[in-house]
Amino acid sequence: MKRFLAILLTTLGLSLSLTAQEHTRRPPATAPARPAATPAPAVDNGGWIRFNSVPGRFSVLVPSTPEDKAETTPSDHGAYTTHLFIVKDDINVFLIGWVDYDPSFNFNRQAELEANRDNFVNGVKATLTSTRAMEIDGYPAIEFTADTDDRTFKSRVYMVGRRPYQIVIGYPKGNDQLAPVGRFFNSFKVSP
Repeated sequence: MKRFLAILLTTLGLSLSLTAQEHTRRPPATAPARPAATPAPAVDNGGWIRFNSVPGRFSVLVPSTPEDKAETTPSDHGAYTTHLFIVKDDINVFLIGWVDYDPSFNFNRQAELEANRDNFVNGVKATLTSTRAMEIDGYPAIEFTADTDDRTFKSRVYMVGRRPYQIVIGYPKGNDQLAPVGRFFNSFKVSP
């Protein structure tokens, strides 16, 4: 899972720096690739799409179609595969990720939730401002908020069977727009 967080944090850092550097939208040189196993998304009345990941067994509302960045890494506990989806709009960054562990790797689920939170907070050099344990759709989860000097991150980490999921929205500090946060969080649905 540490590798997953390293990929997540590196990609997040690049996304945030690219967002800060972009002043106008340029059309892409080529059409973005769409994950092969995912059907075309449905657009809701607010302009967001319902993105369905068949291999990820989840659906979520996001501003545009993300791409799956997957990487399999060998480890002492067996190979594991990380998946990361990223979407940016004009001010927010949305991340969805999960890990598939080797079936022989055993771990403590609550400790895994907390480790994901702590590794993310440390990785973006933020300060944890709130955290709470919860159950969402019958799955153990934690929700937390962390701040850097210029960004606020709200995240949920779920444990669905042996698969940890993490969703994150990052936005400029002081721009506490709760509508995108609620819309993103409340739309995330996982099937076992």
